[in-house]
Amino acid sequence: MTKILASYQEEGKEVQKLSPGDIIVIPANVKHWHGARHNSWFSHIAVEVPGEETENVWLEPVLDEEYGKLE
Repeated sequence: MTKILASYQEEGKEVQKLSPGDIIVIPANVKHWHGARHNSWFSHIAVEVPGEETENVWLEPVLDEEYGKLE
């Protein structure tokens, strides 16, 4: 059985459980979150493709209450 280590979520969509080796493609201008699940760790490699009229915007932190809801 593959261990679930992390989560990914796009604004307005359900949380996706991530396992080692999973690949997520995130289109430009999609508000999203990703990170380790409770009592776990998370490391990732990000590849960015340059685009026109795009920018990286760091969002607000996830609240402990929201984080605690993840399995």
